[in-house]
Amino acid sequence: NYTYTVATATAICPNATASVNVIITVIPPPTIAETMQSFCVVGSNPTIADLVPSNLNWYASETDTTPISSAAFLVDGATYWAAQPDATSGCESKIRINVTTLIDTPPNAGIDGSYVECETNAVTTNLFDLLGGTPDTTGTWSGPSSLTGDYLGTFDPATNVAGNYTYTVATATAICPNATAIVNVNLTVIPPPTIAETTQSFCVVGSNPTIADLVPNNVNWYASETDTTPLNSAEFLVDGAKYWAAQPDASSGCESKIRINVTTLIDTPPNAGIDGSYVECETNAVTTNLFDLLGGTPDTTGTWSGPSSLTGDYLGTFDPATNVAGNYTYTVATATAICPNATASVNVNLTVIPPPTTTESSQSFCIKDYLPGSPTVADLNVSGTNVNWYDSETSTTALATTDLLANGNYWASQTDASGCESAARLIVSVSIINPTPPTTAQANQSFCKAQNPTLSNLQVDGTSIIWYALEDSTTPLSSTTLLNDGGIYWAASSNATTGCESISRISITVTINDILPVTISASSQSFCASEKATIADLSVTGNGIVWFDSENSTTQLNSSDLLIDGKVYWAAQTNSSTGCISSVRVNVSVILTDPGTPIIILYGNEFCKIDKPTLADLNANVTVLNGGVISWYDSYPNGSVLNSSELLAEGETYYAIETIDGCTSITPLAVTVTLESCDEYDIEIYDGFSPTGNGVNDTFKTGNLRDLYPNFKVEFYNRWGNVVYTSNASKPEWNGRLNGDGELVPAGVYYFVIYFNKNDRKPIQRRLYLSR
Repeated sequence: NYTYTVATATAICPNATASVNVIITVIPPPTIAETMQSFCVVGSNPTIADLVPSNLNWYASETDTTPISSAAFLVDGATYWAAQPDATSGCESKIRINVTTLIDTPPNAGIDGSYVECETNAVTTNLFDLLGGTPDTTGTWSGPSSLTGDYLGTFDPATNVAGNYTYTVATATAICPNATAIVNVNLTVIPPPTIAETTQSFCVVGSNPTIADLVPNNVNWYASETDTTPLNSAEFLVDGAKYWAAQPDASSGCESKIRINVTTLIDTPPNAGIDGSYVECETNAVTTNLFDLLGGTPDTTGTWSGPSSLTGDYLGTFDPATNVAGNYTYTVATATAICPNATASVNVNLTVIPPPTTTESSQSFCIKDYLPGSPTVADLNVSGTNVNWYDSETSTTALATTDLLANGNYWASQTDASGCESAARLIVSVSIINPTPPTTAQANQSFCKAQNPTLSNLQVDGTSIIWYALEDSTTPLSSTTLLNDGGIYWAASSNATTGCESISRISITVTINDILPVTISASSQSFCASEKATIADLSVTGNGIVWFDSENSTTQLNSSDLLIDGKVYWAAQTNSSTGCISSVRVNVSVILTDPGTPIIILYGNEFCKIDKPTLADLNANVTVLNGGVISWYDSYPNGSVLNSSELLAEGETYYAIETIDGCTSITPLAVTVTLESCDEYDIEIYDGFSPTGNGVNDTFKTGNLRDLYPNFKVEFYNRWGNVVYTSNASKPEWNGRLNGDGELVPAGVYYFVIYFNKNDRKPIQRRLYLSR
């Protein structure tokens, strides 16, 4: 800003001023990283637009005013000047920066090529000849292995490896980059076949093995490592010959360069003959050479194996006395181990018939069941077809079915439809049972009716006695059958194991004795529960009375047993001569009267000592259960009856008994009294007294204090704060004298503090007026 000022002449007016603002826009020069800029001509020439940066104004000199067109070609070695433009102001930088250009053309390495071939067909080749275009001959080769022949890049498959080989032509000025081209050498390498067995053996069974039988069969086989013609798959193999395998590749048509050799071994198998069989009944089998049962012409060098060991070497002698049936195998071992062992089998099938079966290996026969005859062989019980019985395990003469049985063992076999008989026999032990009849010394037997005697009570000598109603009855009676007076019962002995009965029976005649029931005056009898009445207190008439707790009980009650309320007791009388008890019982129901325990109301045991409560007050809080009369005791049951006017004592326990119809409570009501329930009471505090000796208001009293707070203390002070008297439960009220026994204190205002010393009640302070 430049200011122009005109001064006033008279100083009346102020000086006059005006200003001019001068603005010059200054644009900073451009920033150029490279003042020497190189260009490699690939295709079209570089232009002004290729200079960096591209947002500047370019001039042919430092002072030119006309910018160069962006499409103008650059000249090698020329200098160009750049100014920085400003789009806002339209100005550009005054200072310019110069750039020198260098322009060159790139070298020629040709166009990429390739050499693709099977590994087995590859030959020495110049890779330069495989490049396209017209490459410079000044280049060098690099790659996975070193090539010879200078720029020709000679690849020898014997010494070089496949891969990418690069031809590089270096630039002369370093403005353009080096030129490169690649030749890819791709030799298809097929891995050799994998052969698990390099010695392969063949056993000639029928036709001879061929090339097709070699493993694996997906390779090309050759007669030598270098042969070029594969062998025909149908060509016969030669024992001990060596064959070479190459792995073919279907997709490329190549095969592996490396070959694997296999040696062949060829042999013929041994001869074990043709399977045979030996079928016979077990009982008809004889010693036989199994070799003779094989078909064909088996070798005699074999051995036998099977479920049991055979004798006779290759003959395989089967002896049914020592050998078991089954499959026996004849094995002829191979000499070279190329062919497998040869085997043939003879199936020895001996028809084995099992013996009959039975669930009764011991069978008993009751003579009584077969009268007038005896049991025979036909009566034996077994399961089987065409059963034959023998009197020994080895006998060959069967018994007749009509032969009589005797105590001892019998053997049974069975025969099937083919006529084969079981070699094993079933043994059955036979017992002929004829129990001895029972005996008794008492043909007449007596019983008490009350015992409910049954057949089990009859006395006879014998084993497993069975009873019948008649001598010839076939239906046994149950042992629980009740005996009848004058009844006749028949007994037979039996065998406990077989159930067989004696042929004859004996009889017993029964007499049943009974006596009359007792006489009871009252079917319901009452007692006081507190008297602890016993069975002996029940009232009945009869001889030898016995008691039971049910009509059918067999256990007598003791006369000292306590009676139970509501229970029914049953009485019977006994006869000492017969020992019988009456069969009919008479019952008595017992009622035990218990007035019950009186009930006290809630908090009925709580009183305040101020009221000086009596036993009558406690009684008023108690209710009877059955309308009886309550009596109070100082202890129970051996205490003394208390008077209703008796004062209650703190912490004392009192016992209440209810009496009705002469019966008293069994369980008393025990009540422990408390006299500390004085919540509705409080002390009465007065404001003065007049100790004049006239007998009226002569001491200072605090109402209820001594009753409610027995550990209290009251301190009296004069107006100067001196204690004049202290009162407590062991000292009397203040009588207006110093310390209670000194001189009379003057009339006036005094202060006192009450210490309650109970229930954490805080002390209180009051004042009183002592008048004379």
